[in-house]
Amino acid sequence: MDHVLKKNFSYLFLLQNVNYIIPLLLLPYLTRTLGADNFGKIAFAQAFVTYFILLTDFGFNTSSTQEVVRVRDNKTALSKVFWSTTITKLLFAFTSLLVFAMLLIGIPRLHQMSILLIIAFAGVLSSVLFPVWLFQGLEKMSYITWFNVIPKVLVLVFTILFVKLKSDYMLALFIQTAGTLISAIACSILIFSQRTVKFYSPHMADIRSTIVEGWHVFAAGVATNLYTTTNTVVLGFFSNDATVGIFSASEKIIRAIISLFSSVSQVTFPRINTYFQESKERALLFGTKVLKYAAVTTFAGGVLLFIFAPLIVKILFGIPQYAETIIILRISSFIPFFSICNGILAVNILITFGLKRYLVKIVGTGGVFSLMFIVPAVIIFQARGVAVVATLTEILITILLLYVFRKHQIKLKLI
Repeated sequence: MDHVLKKNFSYLFLLQNVNYIIPLLLLPYLTRTLGADNFGKIAFAQAFVTYFILLTDFGFNTSSTQEVVRVRDNKTALSKVFWSTTITKLLFAFTSLLVFAMLLIGIPRLHQMSILLIIAFAGVLSSVLFPVWLFQGLEKMSYITWFNVIPKVLVLVFTILFVKLKSDYMLALFIQTAGTLISAIACSILIFSQRTVKFYSPHMADIRSTIVEGWHVFAAGVATNLYTTTNTVVLGFFSNDATVGIFSASEKIIRAIISLFSSVSQVTFPRINTYFQESKERALLFGTKVLKYAAVTTFAGGVLLFIFAPLIVKILFGIPQYAETIIILRISSFIPFFSICNGILAVNILITFGLKRYLVKIVGTGGVFSLMFIVPAVIIFQARGVAVVATLTEILITILLLYVFRKHQIKLKLI
């Protein structure tokens, strides 16, 4: 492992731990202070706005990262990628704002909580101003790390200092979104102060090309959200805030574990693309090593999560208010295993090997499967049904990915 990769993994280790520890410190405070119903309102608002963040990101964290890797030694070409991506994201953010406003006006359920949703919508602007894809492509994980770590620590501190009552749920969400937005603004200032890029006025052809390059990943992201974020949104429409809060308590733990390992893919994606330019065999060997590490670790974590679910819920949330969360957490305990493995298989290997056209079909199938069963599952089994459908969908995605690899004779030497 060379010096750059070692350095990036060191920053990754710090980022992983902060992304894991801070939510686990913040989560019990919010669930106990706000109660299941108000915590559920925040979870619903964040899940709903995720659709607009997804549109704004449009797969650029993958497609633009690949472009940055290819041109990072050419400042003019790098500037072209940066401005083409940024302007395109701004256009999508403006489109998101228009659609968001119409939905708030037209749907009573959303109109009732419009202030909370508007606060959450600040995350869309943060997405535009924080070019994760640029730092990934340049293999500068230190920037991503510090601009994530510092705000999260401040959010934790300010939340504990100012969120004291059950009625402070709007303030709690404001602190979270403000921390992310300030970090994104500071990140943009750093880029220009260090003159990482120079100004470039993109043409329509540049924007069109940027959209085309990111299309497959965006479509896959939309399909993925059909069986992730949509679960919380559907639960919010067909149940009550307390049920959403109980489900989200489990979901936050699962997503914290996933975030603990998802950065592995971020760090290794530029490197596996570099290796692929030298040799397909070297790229596959490297990707397989990453997959083995992630699979063993997350599977062991799933076993521990299943066994210790009652103790975890008791310590973090308290019983009896969140007693139902124990069952939901056990049903969901192996989602991180399948989710992380799927991410590495899909992004690091499938896309790198030029098979991204299959990505949309695979996750689209998973999304359709989830949509077919999620509403009846919520109506009949409430939050438990959501957890079962989510787990089965991740398993289906894994099976389909392995089928495509076998079809194209991409042999993963896992043993």
